Amino acid sequence: MNTEEERAEIWLDSFKIEYGKKMRLYELASSPRILAERFSCYYEKAAAIVGEKTARKMADALRDSDDLAKLAETYKRKGITLVPYSSSLYPEDLRQIPEPPLVLYCKGDINLLRGRKFAIVGSRRTAQPIMKITERFAEELSKHFIIVSGMAEGGDTAAIQGALPSGRVISVLAYGFNYVYPECNRRLLERVAEKGLLISEYPPDTEPRAYLFPERNRIIAGICDGVLVVSGGEKSGTRITADLAVQYGRDVFAFPYSVGTASGAGCNAIIKEYAKLTDNLVDITDAFGINLTETDEISLTPAERAVYEALREGEAHLMEISERTGLKVHELPAILTLLEMKNMVVSCGGNKYAAIR
Repeated sequence: MNTEEERAEIWLDSFKIEYGKKMRLYELASSPRILAERFSCYYEKAAAIVGEKTARKMADALRDSDDLAKLAETYKRKGITLVPYSSSLYPEDLRQIPEPPLVLYCKGDINLLRGRKFAIVGSRRTAQPIMKITERFAEELSKHFIIVSGMAEGGDTAAIQGALPSGRVISVLAYGFNYVYPECNRRLLERVAEKGLLISEYPPDTEPRAYLFPERNRIIAGICDGVLVVSGGEKSGTRITADLAVQYGRDVFAFPYSVGTASGAGCNAIIKEYAKLTDNLVDITDAFGINLTETDEISLTPAERAVYEALREGEAHLMEISERTGLKVHELPAILTLLEMKNMVVSCGGNKYAAIR
């Protein structure tokens, strides 16, 4: 059962009012509860902010006490839990950012709002080898953090897929739950609701709009202790998230890219400015005082184990690694990149590699 303060926040958030105007209403009184209790006193000022029509709807909703109860019941039937700003479940880190959401609309395990969180974000044009690396990073980091990302194709998808088996994953949406975007991630979105948590600051009937995605990024940056940027152009949503994270005092990490790689230009740019170059899990875990055990650090897939064992026999060219392991040559670059990031193999140039453990 929500408190009077929480119910007032839900009431205020239930109208289609842009964020800035909503906050101006919020500031008319010492709290939303006081605003709701004395709305007749504030009516003229409220109408000046949101217009006569909306102010009248707000007043009507207060007169009909059943309206909010019916709204809450509708959300409950749809599996939506509302976490208002004053709720004890509302993440404290998020409460401290300049423009915190008034209400979080949630689907899934709301207890995930309580845990330590780390964001992994990337662009839609994330290269396949980076996707695989991102999945592994998310899988490993989910042992220590709840992984947070968006729902876009590319880097976001890889982060979610990596963390999803643990159930320690949150996806922050830029639209209401009545919509799915992108459509290709419908099943992934459903799986996050089943095993992890979906959150949005928008009521269910809010459709996806381009301007909502940058707004959403402040939640990803604000709810986490740190952010890893795995890909992104110089002007991209991932850059917006990274810049906001720095403004909020969060640690920012980024994968480095070769010169001329457009999908990683944003990563290289923020490394120059403020982000920590990250090519190993330890770069992240050390920053948070987490000591990876030897077992954690060398957790390998069967294919990675096969390649590593082959290289322990001695330095080898890609063709020779393929012969030793039975893996196809085109499968090896992504596997070798992951092993390099775990400090287990090193490139010797000329498509030759060697084990370093």
